[in-house]
Amino acid sequence: MELARIRPFAHKHCRFKLRNGKEVYGVIWEVQTHDSSTAETPEDRLFFASVRDYERLQQMPSGPVNIIDMRPEEIINVESLAS
Repeated sequence: MELARIRPFAHKHCRFKLRNGKEVYGVIWEVQTHDSSTAETPEDRLFFASVRDYERLQQMPSGPVNIIDMRPEEIINVESLAS
């Protein structure tokens, strides 16, 4: 799925259908990263966490949470579960 189609679902509780057939529930967000050791341009990366870990990350950024680096092409469908 293109990053532009995923962006409206960022920071919301969603159900994601992945290319491998799995369905996962949680929150996805985008972070612009760049490697300071090279002259590469910044790169937008997606990260995924459960709703509980995402909320914990918002309250205590240095606390222990399980975050997964997610590539946009791994997502084939997304549905918002937020009310």
